[in-house]
Amino acid sequence: MAHTLVENYSKPGDLILDPFVGAGTIALEAIALQRNVICSDNSPYAQLLTSAKLNAPKTLNLALKHAENALRAAMKLKANTRNNPNWVKSFFHPRTLREIIALTQVLIQDDDEFTLACLLGILHHQRPGFLSYPASHLVPYLRTKKFPRNEYPDLYAYREIRPRLIAKIERSYRRFPDFSNKGKARIHRGDASELKIGSGTIDAVITSPPYMNALDYARDNRLRLWFLGLKQADLLDQKIRRKEQFFELMIIFLQNAKRWLKPKGKCVLVIGDVNKSNSRINLGQIITEIAVREVGGFKLQDTIMDMVPDVRRARRNGRSTKEEWVIVLNRKD
Repeated sequence: MAHTLVENYSKPGDLILDPFVGAGTIALEAIALQRNVICSDNSPYAQLLTSAKLNAPKTLNLALKHAENALRAAMKLKANTRNNPNWVKSFFHPRTLREIIALTQVLIQDDDEFTLACLLGILHHQRPGFLSYPASHLVPYLRTKKFPRNEYPDLYAYREIRPRLIAKIERSYRRFPDFSNKGKARIHRGDASELKIGSGTIDAVITSPPYMNALDYARDNRLRLWFLGLKQADLLDQKIRRKEQFFELMIIFLQNAKRWLKPKGKCVLVIGDVNKSNSRINLGQIITEIAVREVGGFKLQDTIMDMVPDVRRARRNGRSTKEEWVIVLNRKD
């Protein structure tokens, strides 16, 4: 979807803005398709993922060399886990946790974002290639009832970082994009409201705003955010928990988008519906009305509905998004 949106609603050389960059998919597709991109997010993990993708080492051999150097440096550190919170300790064998903390310190000090992103990507799961005790892959919680320690002792043993990290890095390069003629990228580390962008400079805004009260982005990444130094991760989700706060966020965003876009520039939004207690909120329709009627300066070009398959949904019951809408708005002259 990201590739198609960038390809269909922009052209090579255009400047694209993604102010809710998330995992960096739009930004990656943009520069691979010879567009230039400005992106931002208020989550340190989203910032790390995006920077890791856009600034990855040019070759697998170089990436492996950086990882080996960091692993050697981490072996010389003696990380103290005594004062770490019990909820973090509960996920890992003590020796594994010490080694993760030591390697994280080295990677942050060396500004090695790619290797750090790979390390955080294998933090938790029940599969042997990950570093935690048996845990959910999406939302970090232990799965001790399904995998009792006395029945699955191997899943609670020490897990060595090196072979798992190397395997993760190798997987990352299996479908490495061709960046021989890539566009340029600028990553803003902070909230989209803080972006300093001149009026009428953006060719297309292509982004997926946070899904209102449907996904808990900080909670779902609380373990990774903890290793990045964010101890109160839940604060990141405050602006999208209540309907009034979410719509206020969207109004501010659309006002800024209108100012940033060139005349006839496009604002392409991927919006997820909210389903809760058998009631459905069509956010795509509501945000379209906000853009066209309340904020003004936009006209609707296209609306595309996409059903979300169960295999793609983080939560298959309750508030999970079942439909996504692609809303294409044109900035008026």
